[in-house]
Amino acid sequence: MAEEQPKAEHEVEHGGEHAGEHDGGHAEGHGESKGPPDAMSHIADKVMFGLSADGNVVWKPYGDHGGSHVLVAGYAPQQLGPVKLEFTKHMLDVTVVAGVFFALAMAVSQRVVAGLRMNKAPKGALANAFEAVVVFIRDEIVVPVGGHHLGHYTPLFITYFLFILIANLIGMIPEAGTATGNFFVTFGLALSVYLLIWTLGMYNQGPIKYIMHLVPPGTPLLLWPLLFVLEITGPIIKCFVLSVRLFANMIAGHLIIGTILGLTTLAGGMGWLMIGVGVPLAFGIGLLEILVCFLQAYVFTMLAVVFIGAAVHPEH
Repeated sequence: MAEEQPKAEHEVEHGGEHAGEHDGGHAEGHGESKGPPDAMSHIADKVMFGLSADGNVVWKPYGDHGGSHVLVAGYAPQQLGPVKLEFTKHMLDVTVVAGVFFALAMAVSQRVVAGLRMNKAPKGALANAFEAVVVFIRDEIVVPVGGHHLGHYTPLFITYFLFILIANLIGMIPEAGTATGNFFVTFGLALSVYLLIWTLGMYNQGPIKYIMHLVPPGTPLLLWPLLFVLEITGPIIKCFVLSVRLFANMIAGHLIIGTILGLTTLAGGMGWLMIGVGVPLAFGIGLLEILVCFLQAYVFTMLAVVFIGAAVHPEH
């Protein structure tokens, strides 16, 4: 018994230290520090639930604020190679965006099919809005920029435009995540463009002809290897920049709004001043962000048309 008492005291000391560390970290996570809240909290990815090593589903193992410190005792995620079996907030965002896109597409397609059966044009605000988007992308982006030979690929570019637009607009809802504010999401979109450059280029020109056309005809033989390497790496750089552009533009507005609203937590007269000035300013930037949502969807789609159109028909 005499030996157990020091051991118990030792455990209490260490337990108290760990509890203090946990409480301190928890307080920082809840923004109880003197500084303003973290502007990244709205756009940061967070684990919603994970599959633990013992096969149980654990909800919010890292707490409401995300992070890397496990708050659920004994939780260790199962891994499939390097991939952790966890479902994050941005995964949920992408799922919601895909679901909304699918539901809208099905609703419009049913209206169109019903109209065709009655030999009438589809009616309704939703059908008219989709028709306007389709005509705009085909007649103002795909055909003028990529050429008439790219017109039959219009559904592909409609998918890019609407998916990015819906993701951007959902990200404007408070407490909703911004899927296009995750670099891995934008990188996946850009990677699909890169794969389409090679796939559609080889499909339309033939593999040998496509590779030979990477270097312009008449190039001196000594410069041919250098230009070939540049033309191989060119699409990689273009698509990487494509992903960074979308990611950076969508994250910037949220950071600005979060920072301005965070300044309203200042004490004293400065806090009231920031409420009177910062809230209207944040509202104005929010309206500007809605314009950016449409603009970034347009820019990504247009650049995708340029890159894929150059691969399908290099003379354009």
